[in-house]
Amino acid sequence: MTGPRLGGDTIAEFRRCLGEARGRLLRTVAVTDEELEGLSAHELEFSEEAARRAVAQFLSGLESRERHELDEIQAAMARLETGGFGVCAACGAPIALSRLRALPWARHCVGCQAREERRP
Repeated sequence: MTGPRLGGDTIAEFRRCLGEARGRLLRTVAVTDEELEGLSAHELEFSEEAARRAVAQFLSGLESRERHELDEIQAAMARLETGGFGVCAACGAPIALSRLRALPWARHCVGCQAREERRP
């Protein structure tokens, strides 16, 4: 199973795009980690313990989503190197170039992604 036929310029485009997205997320995760450490290291000016927990939970959720996205970017970079980039993980069909440009770490074509999102 191989991805859509991508020329050298297109491969370079996706390498650059994935690298930039990875860099942005790494910076964001680093800031989030610092914010979480700040919550536990310093007394915040919240009057209620519940407010502190809510802020910590919110930041932790952001970190989790960002780390998941970072994992998806890493996996897409690996697929780009092994020739599996741009192939739907569910049906094996090529993923549209327009979808890859919008979401370069996409694992599924639009149809399979829609089915995946409808699952309970």
